[in-house]
Amino acid sequence: MDFRNVLFLLVISLLLFGTACAQKTVNDFKVDESYEQAYDGNYHSLYINEKQLSGIAIYRYLSFEVDDNSNIGNDLVHDDGKDYLICDEGNITVAKNPDKTVNFTDKDYAEHGIAELVSCDGEQFVVVFWAKDISGIKDSDLISELNQFNKDNNVKAIAF
Repeated sequence: MDFRNVLFLLVISLLLFGTACAQKTVNDFKVDESYEQAYDGNYHSLYINEKQLSGIAIYRYLSFEVDDNSNIGNDLVHDDGKDYLICDEGNITVAKNPDKTVNFTDKDYAEHGIAELVSCDGEQFVVVFWAKDISGIKDSDLISELNQFNKDNNVKAIAF
């Protein structure tokens, strides 16, 4: 093998390695230091505050078929990292906001929050900021944190 072949293989290897490393994962986002990582998987990542009264969840968004009558915003929030939450029997309500985010309340778990869909490095991710109702944290506080998250990670909400 001559020098040119070795150089060619080295350059190709570096390009392939760079492409593989450039893909963003759920664990690569910058999150405020006040949240500790509670779970880091390939599909979703969870961060919680010290008292576990609020947190951040980041999910890889999986597309799915919806019919014309469904509201995809209703399926944006996840439960336990496995299933999309569907508005059912009034326990969960989801309201679309003009800024491409959604607010949600979950009466079963006494939680509320805000979620958005972002695109980063060709992948789509759901970002959810949530708080227990007893925490005293308002949606406006969560929106401020979401805006800071977007700024820190150079992302913004996209239409869903």
